[in-house]
Amino acid sequence: MAGQISLPIMDEKRPVRSTIRSYRRNRPLLTVALVAVTLFLFCKLRAARSYASQWAPSRAADSDDDVSRDTRGGSTWSATKALVPLEAHIMSKCPDARDCLRDLVLPTMMRVNTKVNFTLSYIGTPTDSNDGVACKHGPNECMGNILELCAAHLYPDPKIYLGFVMCLTRDYKEIPQRELVEDCALEHAVDFEQLNDCATKDDGGFGVSLLRNSVKRSSSVCHLRDWFRVF
Repeated sequence: MAGQISLPIMDEKRPVRSTIRSYRRNRPLLTVALVAVTLFLFCKLRAARSYASQWAPSRAADSDDDVSRDTRGGSTWSATKALVPLEAHIMSKCPDARDCLRDLVLPTMMRVNTKVNFTLSYIGTPTDSNDGVACKHGPNECMGNILELCAAHLYPDPKIYLGFVMCLTRDYKEIPQRELVEDCALEHAVDFEQLNDCATKDDGGFGVSLLRNSVKRSSSVCHLRDWFRVF
């Protein structure tokens, strides 16, 4: 009876052993297949990276071309399109102008001078009878305005002409005395003779024209401000 029982048990184990031996015989084939799949995936990944590396430079070149096209469009993107307009409207012999330049304009320009398009304009009243300008603090102020505008005309860099203007404004009561103008011109590397030539060019007509245009600019800005305040 015991033998009858042992035979079926042995018969049940034989297929298991056969399966294990079959699996072991087929394992090299599975290993080869896995290696083949791995190599295939590796080759595909490498091809994809190669394609991406060829595509990226062309995109960068296109981007550079776009920037260069912008810079060829009359005004450079970095030098003009990004600049913020900043204006100050003053009178050369006004104490408030001295305080404004000292406390507001100069500190601001020291921080953002590369980011703004700065314009210094003057306040006055155009006189239609003789194409001149009337200044609040008299003819000496008109002459001071003209000298400061000539400095900006000859030396467009605000670091130069704004320093010159501030130097004059510190002693605004003395404007336009020659000694003060010469000292400030020397301090800020402004050629006094060129400054004088600008102010007296065309029998003074050139300087008056600079002042008249500046006053009109200030007047237009004031009108625009009033329009925004009303509406």
